[in-house]
Amino acid sequence: MGTEASTERKQVSIRGAHLRLGESPALIGSRCPGCGEHFYPPRHVCLNCYQEGLDEVALSTRGDLRSFTIARMGLPGTAMTPPYVIAQVWLPEGVAVATVLTDVDPEAVSIGMPLELVVEKLSTDSEGNDVMTFKFRPVREG
Repeated sequence: MGTEASTERKQVSIRGAHLRLGESPALIGSRCPGCGEHFYPPRHVCLNCYQEGLDEVALSTRGDLRSFTIARMGLPGTAMTPPYVIAQVWLPEGVAVATVLTDVDPEAVSIGMPLELVVEKLSTDSEGNDVMTFKFRPVREG
């Protein structure tokens, strides 16, 4: 038997996303063990009580739309095709996450709408891995 290189593609998170991949994807934030405050992206020092050494935690995968704007023109080099929605999603932990919405008609977006985290392939890196990013979409019931 000869040895063959594995051709199985691996998923990697886009740099800076603080994203856990796998069966139950989630954004990774931090929680202060002193006062319980949550943060995204993760921090090392609590902005509420200034304690150092925060715990890494998975954040909720559902939240509500807090604010948004519709981008009607694309920037050079962007992976987004206009029009698209740039949004802040408020998670139950009290964290606002800047993101892009997907699977939504930009004209149907409204403040307070329930949203859920989704993970999508953005590109392929030089090693053949799928580079994954996160977005939010309207909650799908059922």
